[in-house]
Amino acid sequence: MCRLFGMLSVEPSTARKYLLEDPCSLYAQSKVDPKSLQSDGWGVGFYLNGAPRLIKSEKPVYTEYERFASAVEAARSKIVLAHIRRASNPRGLPKERLISIENSQPFTYGRYIFAHNGAILIPDEVIAYLGEWGSKVRGLNDSEVYFWFLVREMEEHKATLPEALKSFQRALSSLWEEHREDHPNFNRPYRGLNLVFSDGERLYAYAKYEDGKAASKSLCFKDQPALQMSYITSPNRLVVSSEKTNREDPWRPLRSGELLTGWVSEGRVLTSIERV
Repeated sequence: MCRLFGMLSVEPSTARKYLLEDPCSLYAQSKVDPKSLQSDGWGVGFYLNGAPRLIKSEKPVYTEYERFASAVEAARSKIVLAHIRRASNPRGLPKERLISIENSQPFTYGRYIFAHNGAILIPDEVIAYLGEWGSKVRGLNDSEVYFWFLVREMEEHKATLPEALKSFQRALSSLWEEHREDHPNFNRPYRGLNLVFSDGERLYAYAKYEDGKAASKSLCFKDQPALQMSYITSPNRLVVSSEKTNREDPWRPLRSGELLTGWVSEGRVLTSIERV
């Protein structure tokens, strides 16, 4: 399972504490469990003068500490997203085909930055469903089809992100009913739809996973369900991570089906949670 991170601040800030310094920083999460190394690439996304910027690598982040630390320092912004990848492979492809800059996350289009933890188990069916938008998929990362579906809904159909997420789940359900016999090794169309997403103004975090998966535990502290994201909020900052990065801050759980939204208003970070 990949690792996600997002931070929204009132003023441009560094996420170094959560990405590098905490005992369960994103960097620590990448290598803390030898049986679940996050070895398939990494990326940091942020906004510079209102425009998305990405710094990505296809290499294991735990072999590129200095380069990752440099990217973290460069990402001084009001909105920072980060992703560390453990590649899913629903197509059963040779591993080397899955590892490339194109397959590393986050992804970006226009003002959007997106990163996903989970697996879309019927990616080719989703690409076909997307029509012309399917031609924008550049890599062999099943997460990318999730991204382009959401972008299509928001750009072409003027959907909000919650509406796009609902539409994606309806489409997955319909495609699964149509094509399930083509996938005898799977019993559902996805395994985790967790994401962090930004449009340059707001930070979103969404948790969605099968309840059975929640029985496994988080990588570092082993004290929360594996796919149950965590967040902390204050008047100055919202931080969300695949799991809490320390034990001192008042982390809260983001449970399956919850969409967390953060934005800045009158010099304060405000948040809301809705069921999607």
